[in-house]
Amino acid sequence: MAPITAPAELPDSLKASFSLMNTTEASREHIDPASIRSVTDWFYTERWHQERADTAELTWLLHWLPAEQAERIAEIADALCISRLQAGEIDSAITLAEDTLAKHDDFCLRHTLALAQSAKGDLNQAIGTLEQALNNPAFTEATTPPEQRIQAWLDLARLLQNAKALFKAMRPAKQAIALAAQNHEEELLVEALTLLVRQLIEQGGSDEAWEALKPHLNDTYSTGQKALWTLAFSELSNELSEADRDRGALFFLEANEPDALIRLWVKHAETAEDQDDVLIAYILCLLFRAPVDAAAPLAAKLLLRDKDRQTERAPLIAAAAMALAEIPDERSIKRAHWYRDAMIQLISVARHQGVPEAAVKQWAEDERLLLEHGVIERAAKQLINELASTPNWLLRAIEKAGQK
Repeated sequence: MAPITAPAELPDSLKASFSLMNTTEASREHIDPASIRSVTDWFYTERWHQERADTAELTWLLHWLPAEQAERIAEIADALCISRLQAGEIDSAITLAEDTLAKHDDFCLRHTLALAQSAKGDLNQAIGTLEQALNNPAFTEATTPPEQRIQAWLDLARLLQNAKALFKAMRPAKQAIALAAQNHEEELLVEALTLLVRQLIEQGGSDEAWEALKPHLNDTYSTGQKALWTLAFSELSNELSEADRDRGALFFLEANEPDALIRLWVKHAETAEDQDDVLIAYILCLLFRAPVDAAAPLAAKLLLRDKDRQTERAPLIAAAAMALAEIPDERSIKRAHWYRDAMIQLISVARHQGVPEAAVKQWAEDERLLLEHGVIERAAKQLINELASTPNWLLRAIEKAGQK
């Protein structure tokens, strides 16, 4: 075993034993087992667990750990395998894992071996290795940390997906979801649900995807719940009932995250056939003064046809978009572009209202269609009144916007 540099903090009481162990010719047979144990205990607790050990130290420690310390041997071997994987030394990682597992079986190390086999391209072998770990009765939930089992189920689902075994991938994904929910592992729950939902959508099972996601949604704000509600709105909006949309929208509003709600409604409005859905998205933009990048395309959609530009509300829609473009907003990427676009929209609306281009400026003044006239607020108020029905959550949005 190649010698390592003695750590500066190595206790004097261990230096003699360490010196005997730290030579290329050192052998267990010639060193007192108690001394070996004392030195390895110190390296394990004071170097490894304090995150001070480099790979050379860990390799040295693995070599000297007493055979009866199977858990520590597997733990250090696993750390070295991961390090080798990260360095691209896949074959070396596989060899170390297999050699160690032949003497000391371990859930985490078997999981890492599966990832190494997958990285090498041996998908079927990786799947078998991971299934062996998850189905081994010796590795129960009582002896294996739940987050490790959840991650293993997730990785098995991904491996099966990569192997095009999509139907088989559903079981480990559902196992990961159930275990993550049971152990309140929110980040892993989001990861598992996202994986399952997207697979089901790709297979044409959006309704099934919603049924899988819905039980895990609640009204209490957290980063995980924000991610799950975003998943529901962005990828399953057509499956949500009106009550589901109300609930999700209220979640974002009560969390004081109107920007997230605006983004989701704007995306929904891009493909919405119901004009009121587009109108609601635009109203949200006006209420919370969203970036014009979001609002202007909605205004254009609301004014798409000639007859749309001849309505009473058309001047307010176009003028409000131009007013938003006048407000400095670091969230806006192309404010100047959208300002020009909104101005063209307003001129077009004016023409359809019988106003010649040369008189548009005076017309906008007379009709009080400028930012300083409060056109954004007026437009929002009139458009709300034109909705066929006002969702409950939008009433809360109006209240929230009024408190800003």
